[in-house]
Amino acid sequence: MTFNRHFSEDALKALLGKMAQKRIAVIGDLILDKFLYGSVSRISPEAPVPVVDLREERHLLGGAANVVRNIASLGAAPELVGVAGDDAEAVEFLALLEKAGGRGKGIVTDPGRPTAVKTRIIAQHQQVVRFDREEKSPLPLEIALKVKERALDAVGRADAVVISDYGKGIITRELFSAVAELAKERGIPLSVDPKPPNTNCYRGAGVLTPNAKETEEMSGLPVGTDEEAEVAGKKLMEMLAAGAMLVTRGERGMTLVRRDGITTHIPTQAKDVYDVTGAGDTAISILTLAWAAGADLTEAALLANIASGIVVGKLGTAVVSPAELIEGA
Repeated sequence: MTFNRHFSEDALKALLGKMAQKRIAVIGDLILDKFLYGSVSRISPEAPVPVVDLREERHLLGGAANVVRNIASLGAAPELVGVAGDDAEAVEFLALLEKAGGRGKGIVTDPGRPTAVKTRIIAQHQQVVRFDREEKSPLPLEIALKVKERALDAVGRADAVVISDYGKGIITRELFSAVAELAKERGIPLSVDPKPPNTNCYRGAGVLTPNAKETEEMSGLPVGTDEEAEVAGKKLMEMLAAGAMLVTRGERGMTLVRRDGITTHIPTQAKDVYDVTGAGDTAISILTLAWAAGADLTEAALLANIASGIVVGKLGTAVVSPAELIEGA
């Protein structure tokens, strides 16, 4: 069915109040996002490439830390678990995390691994190029054990868990299984933003939030139409013994497939799309917070869709405020 119902203002305010009381464990890859903004008026005489005249530079929390930003922006308490290097970027990252209202006690330092950095150059609202500095190899055993210990410690205090997998080597089958087992014991929601190479790691998740491309890669099926998205989502849900699949489909909105047999297609609410960077982080943040606060999974997906439609109208990795959600709903 197609779901296009709006929240009443009173109901949404009540839900947002409950969401603000939740503690969320966020486990995943830490990234420092750098955005360099400028304009292009000429081509370089040295090579057929545009010359960007820089006018602004912004550094933001990315990856799993952008999930933290989104959770904190709604007044809830996120606790981040991941790995950073022993470098200047890690110092900057931790300062940004503290400013955003996140807790960094779950972050493990790996001196042999650089803090992941993604640098984007943007001109006339278009991304010209992106260059990454990162390490994707498996973690050393000692570091992996520390991550597992801190992850379980955070999950033991949490009302819900988000696994934010950017494929940088942090999320493994062993780590996920341990986290999933504890979340199940405690009866708390477990949401996963997946990466296709790690598909087999996610068995037993409460809900996965792959985008269209990831869903196609993970299921081996197309997701162009509503019917295709439903079939692919159901296949993936069965493959991973998951509770639900929320397939995020850009301009086609979202498709929620649930184990109880209900499938819901949610039309996009985006009006202007300037930058899709981090929209998936926003979706899983709001979905998990609302679910933890007692919302039905379909209602949580609707709110996540509203939030995603708001952030794609902003430049860079962005967050939504309670006031924006109330206005958007």
